Amino acid sequence: MTKLVNADGGIDFGIYGSTVDSINYLDYHLERPMGGTVSRLMKRLQFKQFNFIGILNPDITVGLAVVDMRYLTSGFFYIHDRTTSHLTETKSIAPFFSGRIAADPSKIDAAYAFGGLDIRILNNTVTARGKDMDLRVELDLRQTNPLRICTRAGYRGWAYTEKTTPVAVRGKIQCKGKTWDISSPESMALVDWSAGFMRRKTCWNWAASAATLPDGRSFGLNCASGVNETGFTENAFWLDHTLVKADTVNFVFDNRDLMKPWTVRSFDGKIDLEFHPDGQRGERTNAIFAATRFTQLTGFYQGTVTTASGETVSIPHVPGFAEDHYILW
Repeated sequence: MTKLVNADGGIDFGIYGSTVDSINYLDYHLERPMGGTVSRLMKRLQFKQFNFIGILNPDITVGLAVVDMRYLTSGFFYIHDRTTSHLTETKSIAPFFSGRIAADPSKIDAAYAFGGLDIRILNNTVTARGKDMDLRVELDLRQTNPLRICTRAGYRGWAYTEKTTPVAVRGKIQCKGKTWDISSPESMALVDWSAGFMRRKTCWNWAASAATLPDGRSFGLNCASGVNETGFTENAFWLDHTLVKADTVNFVFDNRDLMKPWTVRSFDGKIDLEFHPDGQRGERTNAIFAATRFTQLTGFYQGTVTTASGETVSIPHVPGFAEDHYILW
């Protein structure tokens, strides 16, 4: 499909099998909860976007993101070195003109530069620089099979997300004098591209992975609770780039100690995993117009997934992310 919003100003909600070339959000007929149309200017201010890229291998985990809240932008870039158990990070919050994300998920195009952090994502090339860190990698999206979904959010809003995993990757990462030359299949990446008129106050849990299994098959995971559950879900796993949808997912964890093991299980039994954290990064911001309590964990998943044909596949200690997030934006 060329555009997300149709000629009538509405959206055909659901899961899309073809690319969405334009998130033409200004064409959406957005109403106030008690009636009345939201102006074009207010639609610009209420629209939110973020683009996250994760790179995973047995020795390091990399996360970087650009977040566009319209009145503010933010970014982060971190490297977790498992050989030393050390996490190095640069993050900042900036005025709106310091970052951008193109409203075309089929062409990843985002940038952020402020406070010693510089992130550029263009034409499948990702570069990032922070204090004591440098990254340049190429993403190979040719064999990927993204999950594209748009669901209702709140009374008249909506959330679109495109999850792409696993992604072949090749490049170089440097941190505090150490250099890693990474390439697939040992290293894999994932891409999370999301946008919409989301709930101003929301929260979610998220689980994701990108890896190569011992039998040589590629594996990807994406599960979420708290968003994209109105009629459809974004819960799925990928085995050799074949997407397998799953039902709603329950996240069980100790919110007083997020470093304890998590369980991630789908109602239909297709996903039955345990997550063991080994690192974390987070932030707490409480400003006038925005607030966030955000913890992203690195670690390993193990357990089983079951395909549509009934094959139960063992997932033995593959790297991934888990997330606990509250946001007012």
